[in-house]
Amino acid sequence: MAGRRIPTIRHVAALVGRSAELAEVALTVRRPPSVVLVEGEAGVGKTRLVRELARGIDPKGRAVLFGTCQPMRAPLPYGPVVDILRDTRTLLEGVASKLSPLAGALRRLLPELAPLLPPEPARGDVATERHQVFRAVREVLAAYGPTLLVVEDVHWADEGTQDLLRFLTCPPTPDLSVVLTYRRETQPGRHGSLLPGGAHVLLAEGRNTLVRLRPLEPGHVGQLAADLLGTERVADDFARELHRRTAGIPFVVEELLREVREGGLVPRPRALDEVDIPILLRDTLADRLARLGPSVTVVVQAAAVLDTAATEADLAAVAGLTEDGVESALTHALDGAVLHEVGAERYALRHPLATQAVYVSIPGPLRRRMHARAAELLAAAPGPAVVRLAHHYRQAGDLPTWVRRTLAAVDHATQVGDTALALQVLEAALADDALPVRDRNTLAVRLSRVVINGIAGNSTVERLRSVLREETLGPRARGEVRLNLGLLLMNQVGRIEDAQGEIEMALHDLDSQPALAARGYAALTLPFTGTRPVRDHQRWLAEALRIADSATVDDERLMAVRSNEVTVLAQLGDPAAWAAAERLPRPGRSVKIGRQLARAHINLADAAAWLGHHDRARDSLVTGRELLSDTGVPFLSMLATGTELRLDAAGGRWASLEQDAAQLIDQAGDMAYLAADAWVALGWLAIARGDRDTAIRHLDHAHAAAPEHAPICAAIAAGRVTMALTRGDVAAAAVGAERALNAIRHKDNWLWAADLLPPATRALLRTGRVAHAEAIVAEFDQGVSGRDAPLAAAALDLCRGLLATGSAAVDRYTRAAKQYQALPQPHAAAAAYELAGTAAVDLGDIQTALPLLDAAATVFTELGLAKDAARCVRLSRRFRLGTPRGRKSYGGNLSPREREVVHLVAAGSTNRQVAEALYLSTRTVEKHVAQAMRKLGLSSRAEFAAVPLSEPCE
Repeated sequence: MAGRRIPTIRHVAALVGRSAELAEVALTVRRPPSVVLVEGEAGVGKTRLVRELARGIDPKGRAVLFGTCQPMRAPLPYGPVVDILRDTRTLLEGVASKLSPLAGALRRLLPELAPLLPPEPARGDVATERHQVFRAVREVLAAYGPTLLVVEDVHWADEGTQDLLRFLTCPPTPDLSVVLTYRRETQPGRHGSLLPGGAHVLLAEGRNTLVRLRPLEPGHVGQLAADLLGTERVADDFARELHRRTAGIPFVVEELLREVREGGLVPRPRALDEVDIPILLRDTLADRLARLGPSVTVVVQAAAVLDTAATEADLAAVAGLTEDGVESALTHALDGAVLHEVGAERYALRHPLATQAVYVSIPGPLRRRMHARAAELLAAAPGPAVVRLAHHYRQAGDLPTWVRRTLAAVDHATQVGDTALALQVLEAALADDALPVRDRNTLAVRLSRVVINGIAGNSTVERLRSVLREETLGPRARGEVRLNLGLLLMNQVGRIEDAQGEIEMALHDLDSQPALAARGYAALTLPFTGTRPVRDHQRWLAEALRIADSATVDDERLMAVRSNEVTVLAQLGDPAAWAAAERLPRPGRSVKIGRQLARAHINLADAAAWLGHHDRARDSLVTGRELLSDTGVPFLSMLATGTELRLDAAGGRWASLEQDAAQLIDQAGDMAYLAADAWVALGWLAIARGDRDTAIRHLDHAHAAAPEHAPICAAIAAGRVTMALTRGDVAAAAVGAERALNAIRHKDNWLWAADLLPPATRALLRTGRVAHAEAIVAEFDQGVSGRDAPLAAAALDLCRGLLATGSAAVDRYTRAAKQYQALPQPHAAAAAYELAGTAAVDLGDIQTALPLLDAAATVFTELGLAKDAARCVRLSRRFRLGTPRGRKSYGGNLSPREREVVHLVAAGSTNRQVAEALYLSTRTVEKHVAQAMRKLGLSSRAEFAAVPLSEPCE
């Protein structure tokens, strides 16, 4: 291959979203003579397309020649063609002897190659010499044989070059394929089409193609981003935000991602806020504006200041131009593709990055004047955009008006339910060093009020902490900000200990504000939060009720106290909770009261779900959501969804569980605490399906999201202990169970151990600590006595079955199964039925065993757990025929089944291997091992090897 070498670039990204266009161009150029026009705006990938084309062409069969038109004020005659031919010395040496005298016309343009060219022909008039040059170029290219000629940026070509290209293609030169790239723009003072006579002239004969390259779609932007960042894929939200900022233009995408990569940033949407405007993009825009002239520049700057699609009149007002002046400048800006028409007679820069690049180039004094004009323009408009108006006043330097307009913007955003916008406006204002101290107090309090009902981000938490560190707030403002920060940390972030600390500090500043103090004490009352014992929460509740009864407390905060009182009763399993909930008032017309009632019912649903009152939980969710529809508190809605996901996971409603959980996790974003229930639900589902690795991963996510949420931590511990037992790691199961039980004991609410106690009991039995297991179950029994908690009752019967032998175990397992089924928790019910059936089989009571195993298999099948169902069916088939009826007690001696188990364990088999060999469940094997250790007086299963046993019974 001869001709100009393809320039190297810093990173050759994958070509995405262009396969169809590349195939079309390649097909055309491989069938000369042909012409391809590649049209597209700046940065859309024209150069990349033709370079990819050149890489796919066999260098031995075709010469590939590259040239580029330069944006010069006075272009050199035939500039790109001369540059191309100058680099073809090797090709020219091979054909020089075949050239006619006409080729000598190129000597004047190519003195470096004069020795290889014939003598220069006699000179004539200008037209004659021009014709000779055109014919000479055609002859040389024809002499080279099959050739691909690529000329880029033809929109900058001088008229001579345009005429020469037209001459080469009309009629087409044999064996020549021409690819021309251009964009639809003109230089100042030049109007009309790309090429005189229109581009269609170039397509008049031969095999020709016009390819229009458009910006990439969000999916292709994501593929390009993954390639540039060296990852398998990027998150969809990052790809969408990247597309929004760059309009899908590959050059801009690459430059922005270069900043992300070099800054070592994680590819998330917010990371794009932290990168600088790419220097190459700034320089490119500055160069284009310089060529377009000062009047065009000021109109483009006005568009950047307005930062939204603007009318011609708007641009004139902000730029300070007359109507005639703005019309001419706007026309040139459109011709130069710096501004684009957006909608009906409105104009803007191509993408947000271009807007930023132009904006930062505006000198300060001019920028302030433009913002002042924009503020004046916007203030006079009907229904002004309050956020933009506040922004223009700030940038114009009018601080008092800026603060007033900021508060108005916040009021408007909260009224229409856009708390995210209100938070954004307040955070931006508080981050501004120019904000006066008095106004800082006002805005900080307002931010803390807005955030407790919206969805916050980490930036909001840090902004409130920063304001408190500055020590500019007075005691009243400091107390309220601290209180609301505590509520935020507790309700959305899940940093309970930090939240309680902030609230307790706030209470010292709220002595003169009893209503806020009552709200603070009420926030500390909920037992599920943190590690404090229940008695501390009850003490805080008593103080909240005392203040509410003895001081003037507004209806909203009084309702907050009463709602939390009901929540405390429910979380502690007090039977009076449901009657207290019925006494909660109707919301009436007050949105604030409705908000507190919604919170109460969603808290009740959460408590009821942990207790096993599934129907009550779903009823409370319905009521809570109905109230939320009128109050608009996003984080409460997400908590309600999380509770529903837990109910679905426990209740066997698995059809859309994974999709719904993923949606909540995505919605939670930075506030992972709001998605903790989703991770728990996914963990339960994976445990039921026997997917150990997935279960552990989901449980780890749940713990990271809510490390100080007592019932969630207990549920996570239950899952981890179960998984440790499944993989045979008895030591890890026992230690994990002990730690979790100690946390429950310290918290002093045994109701939350309902899921934990059964696997903990199995872990203790597996380690031979039978007496300790019995003591734990007794402690649980005492802890839940008198509580209204169906799940705890079912767990207690299950654990008593694990501790029992003979028919007592069968009876306990069966009772537990029926209770689980009534909740409903079908998977737990099926597992209990299987335990009951297996225990009955061990006793030889087949008539009792078979219905229980059939019940287990049926439920497992309904849940889609074919392997578990098959295990039950296999066991029932083995003993369905020929096994005598009756039960035999072996007292302190080993039963035949226990002898079989001990024989296999002594030989080195794991519990799982024993279960598979004897067609038992792993849980049954665990029980046999524990009973055998107790009968033989052993402290560890390793001692089975020393026990003298005869051959196991058949």
